[in-house]
Formats: sequence, C-alpha cells, structure tokens
Amino acid sequence: MISVELMDEMNDYLMAEFTLSSKLHWEQINEGYTNENYTIMKSNGSPLAVCKIFTDDEIYLSKERFKREISALEKYSETIAPKILFQKNSKIIVYQYVEGTGLHQLPPELIDVDQVKKTLDILHSFSVSRRKPTKSDVTSFYIKIAKRYQKSKLAYPHKLIDSLLKLINQQEELLDTYTEFLSYVHGDLIPPNLIYKNNKITLIDWEFSRTELIFFDYQYLNYYAKAHNLPIKIEMEDELQLFYNKLIDVLERLWRYGYLLKNKKIDYSI
Repeated sequence: MISVELMDEMNDYLMAEFTLSSKLHWEQINEGYTNENYTIMKSNGSPLAVCKIFTDDEIYLSKERFKREISALEKYSETIAPKILFQKNSKIIVYQYVEGTGLHQLPPELIDVDQVKKTLDILHSFSVSRRKPTKSDVTSFYIKIAKRYQKSKLAYPHKLIDSLLKLINQQEELLDTYTEFLSYVHGDLIPPNLIYKNNKITLIDWEFSRTELIFFDYQYLNYYAKAHNLPIKIEMEDELQLFYNKLIDVLERLWRYGYLLKNKKIDYSI
C-alpha cells in the first residue's frame, strides 16, 4: 500500500506541474493482476494521471519490469505511449492519463484492424537501442524465465516448463530465418492495453516490452482478441502463427498457475 507521505509528495509535484490549487483524489484501479495501480484525479473528478507501483514477483522481477516500462515510455512517449510525469525508487511510475476506450469495449464495427496494424508498425519500426538487436537478446530472456520457474518454490508443473524449454530450442531456427524481423515488441498486447480515441491508438502497460520477433506481438493480440470475441486477426505465415500460439499459451498457463496459487483472481480464461 502506498504511504501517505509518498502520496503527498506526488500530489505536490503534480499540482505544481499542472498549476493546480485543489487537492488531488486517488482511486485504486482494481483491473489487472500485477502491481498496485491508482487513477489520480482533479477535484472535479476528471482523471489526470495513473500511478503504477511495481510489486515483487519471483519470475518477472519488479525492477526489470520497471526498467522496461521506463525505457519504452521514454522511447514512445506522446506518439503511441503516454507521457511520463514522475518516477521514483525504480518502483513507481506516474504517467499522464490516456483518455479513450479500451479496444475490448469498442463496438466491433468501430475496430479498424488496419489502424491497429499501423500502430504496431510504428512500434516495431523504432530502433531497440544503439546496437542492432540479436537473437541472443530473445533467447536469454526466455532461458532466464525458464530457470526461475524451475527454481521456484511454487512447484510449477514440469510438463509446462519442459514445453517452454522445447519451444525456446525451436525458436532458434525461426530467429535465424526471420532475423530481419527482430524488433522491439510491447509484449502484453491484450485489448485493454490498446486505448482508442479520435482515430488514434495509444498503448499502455509496457513492462513486458523487449527484443523479439514482431510476430510475438501479432499473435499475442490475436490470442487475446479471440478471448474477447473481437474481430481482429493479424495475418502471418502458418508456421509463425502456430509457433507463437504455442509459446504464448505455455507462458500464459505458467503465469496463471502462479497467480492462482497466490490467490489472485483471474477474471477471464482462454
């Protein structure tokens, strides 16, 4: 739980930043299954910012997630990502509130797949860093995650971990074949993380952004669009779709297993 002192510090900063005189109101966001999130509102109730407090996780470490999100917001701020307003202790990020509607809440007739694809093209066209991304950036991420699952005291199912390790090995060939598609990916393209307004899509929740083949983002969105019954399908070669569907399915099953054991509520299934 956020301390009163820290809340006051952020209030003072935001009131000075936006030249406000009235006290800000905080409301905890119940959506989502990781982190502690708040909407920060003006005295009239209009949203001003979102405060994201990264909570500990033995598989996806909070400091790593914080670092990824900060890096992504700095890279894409005010293009396809919100503006950073405040950060502290490698644990807290406050970013400007994004007005709009989550993709999952839009009427199907308003969902423009070409617009979604255009947003992802902007995301994937940005350079990852000054150095060219390599396939080792991808494999090292998954190997690190697999090892943490193996060492966890929660006793994750060996069958799922073995499946993940096999998929990591299989990905080697894809990484060699599709090297030109190595890119920066969002990594968590569930429909609620795509906010639509005025023919523009803004992406939020970048903590799983990293180097990958762009097909991970494509299939992740396909995977969750199906779960939300949305008319979204980004086409790709059958080989890629099949592989990433398996990889995402294993990752999601492992994730769900851990959070169910920690008594976290899962609101929907796939």
